[in-house]
Amino acid sequence: MKTHWTVLILSKEDTGIRRFTLSPLIAMSAGCVILFLAVFSAFAGYKLYHLRADISRVASIKQKNLEQSRQIVALSEKVLLLDEEMNSLRTFNRHLVGIAKVDLHAPDELSGVGGGSEPIRAANTTEALTEKILTRELHSHIKQLGDDIVIERDVARDLLAEIERQRSLLAHTPGIWPTRGWVTSRYGWRNSPFTGKREYHKGMDIACRKGTPVHAPADGIVTSYYRNGAYGNFMVINHGYGIVTRYAHLNNSVAKAGQHVRKGDRIAIVGNTGRSTGSHLHYEVLVNGIHVNPQRYVLK
Repeated sequence: MKTHWTVLILSKEDTGIRRFTLSPLIAMSAGCVILFLAVFSAFAGYKLYHLRADISRVASIKQKNLEQSRQIVALSEKVLLLDEEMNSLRTFNRHLVGIAKVDLHAPDELSGVGGGSEPIRAANTTEALTEKILTRELHSHIKQLGDDIVIERDVARDLLAEIERQRSLLAHTPGIWPTRGWVTSRYGWRNSPFTGKREYHKGMDIACRKGTPVHAPADGIVTSYYRNGAYGNFMVINHGYGIVTRYAHLNNSVAKAGQHVRKGDRIAIVGNTGRSTGSHLHYEVLVNGIHVNPQRYVLK
């Protein structure tokens, strides 16, 4: 005997009862379909939930990447400003080199002006430049900037050292008259005022009143002061750099042996000691032990 399932459907409108007769096979098939739809709906809901989470995560990552790209563009613009300042510093250093007439013996590649790489192209939108390209160019510029800083630091250090050396050389090079008067005998060949014979005069004679002060023509150290026969009271100053000045016929000294003196300091008093025809200063300049014309070392 076959089994059938009967389904009764009641209506609220009291229109009667509807009766459906289902065979077991149809009922099982309907149940399987309903179960499949339920499982599928649950699986689809699970996937949809995770898909929405992934979409949210992707949107968050995209927003972070966008912000990072904007930060990189802003940083690249700051690096460009630093690069321009570095170029200005490089130009200024080279200008000082030209003014000071300093030869730093720098390689040719150090004497140019301008950056070593192409400038970073900052864009208004991140679509114009990808983060990867921006990062690579930024790293390249930062490395170039670091190299430029090292170069300009070395140039500035060498420039400062050379200017300081020149300043010291200038301070230690005779450049003013040791005393005020009139030149009665110049450097070079002359007729001796005592014998009338030709002799080589190794300095110049500056005639002035007895008691006129003698000033150091440059920075240096008084190495000696003593009585020196025909030269009378005699003083020697070592200025360094191979330069020595000597003063003869002094009345007396103001500076003492071993004393450091600066340009313009009073060091002695003009006199008439030794073999002399009158009150005057005999002034000599030696460079590396060789007598030179003192007038080359006084301002006109």
